[in-house]
Amino acid sequence: MHYPWWQIIFFAIGIITFIAAIAVLFFPIAAGPEDITCTADCPPVESPDFLKILATFLNCPISHGGQIKILNNGDEFLEALLNDFTHAEHSINLMAYIWEDGDMSDRLLSALTKKLQEGVTVRVMLDAFGALHSPRAKFSEFKKMGGKVGIFHALSIAPWNLSHTHKRNHRRAITIDGRIGYLGGIAVADKWLGNAANKGQWRDMMFRVVGTMALSVQGAFAELWTGKTGELLTDPDSFPVTENEDTSVTYVPLFSSPIRDTLLLEKFLYVSFLGARQRIYITSPYFLPDKALRRLLQQKASEGVDVRILIPNKLNDTPEVHYASRFFYKRLMEAGIKLYEYQPCFIHSKYSAIDGQWAIIGSANMDNRSRKINAEFVFGVANADFTKKIEQTFFTDCTKADEIAMEEWVHRSLWNRLRELFAQLFIKQY
Repeated sequence: MHYPWWQIIFFAIGIITFIAAIAVLFFPIAAGPEDITCTADCPPVESPDFLKILATFLNCPISHGGQIKILNNGDEFLEALLNDFTHAEHSINLMAYIWEDGDMSDRLLSALTKKLQEGVTVRVMLDAFGALHSPRAKFSEFKKMGGKVGIFHALSIAPWNLSHTHKRNHRRAITIDGRIGYLGGIAVADKWLGNAANKGQWRDMMFRVVGTMALSVQGAFAELWTGKTGELLTDPDSFPVTENEDTSVTYVPLFSSPIRDTLLLEKFLYVSFLGARQRIYITSPYFLPDKALRRLLQQKASEGVDVRILIPNKLNDTPEVHYASRFFYKRLMEAGIKLYEYQPCFIHSKYSAIDGQWAIIGSANMDNRSRKINAEFVFGVANADFTKKIEQTFFTDCTKADEIAMEEWVHRSLWNRLRELFAQLFIKQY
């Protein structure tokens, strides 16, 4: 049987697309080195030399000034954000990974539309994948009224675009007049509403910042906004001058982007944990460290550092990640690391606290995509008062978690062991 030439071409395209998809699924993406070695001992996190090393080889500035307020869960965050919207005079810039239709979306779009009518410039940056379930008709009306919308990496199944399409913008960066900023883990969907009171609500955090820190948040927004819309924010209202600012807070802002082999976030985390001498507390919804990072945490625990990790239980929104994380529990516990699984609901918070001196906050997870593929935005904060607040949050969350006991863990079912073994085969894809 002979087929027309055009059918053969379409068949060939289909085969190429299938092979490319399999390659993306099964071959490591931005794998990086399996082992990392140091030319000398890393200074402790409270040392000025630690900040110098971290900032210099990541090409990040050491910044001073600003204030941070912790906002727990959706209701607290949304109340603060909507209140700040009402006082906006010049601009509101909002970047979020997920945007889904629902009550939270309606409340935000209503507030943003009102500010448009008052003459405030409003920009919204969406990720094409994260906004698949966004209210497109409502956004069309929003744009007709003068709202500006940018889309990061439109989705494509073309084989030549697969290596581009899988890279997503995972940043959360919201600014009001360049003077107030928000970063953290919350995006726009009704699962973030409430106060993490039941299984349908997510436990999460956002951080409200002012002053110099807000300018850094503006930078995280502006960098990708310009790249996707061509609009360069050069007006003085976008980057206002900060005056009479308390400079007791020192921080390092990191804008990581999907550029192969730079591995900025990976190195940021590695150096931070390398500088620990007393304790490392980590909360992550997707805890999938690669070999180098896992070995470092095990090494620190074996040296006497108190390493504790808080992660979701089976309520994780991605079951495969839950089981892939569990694959490493035994070797982590054998090194002395304490593991806790949060019980009331899915915990989506992302933060680390080291030695009571250094805290990491922002959008990044502890999975391969955040560390090496997605565009992310985090602050490393060198401030004892703030870090102690993060530690207090960690221990408060742990009161609602179950610690994994080795004697119980080794007797888990064969079915669970098989699921863990299978799930971890795709660890580079999560």
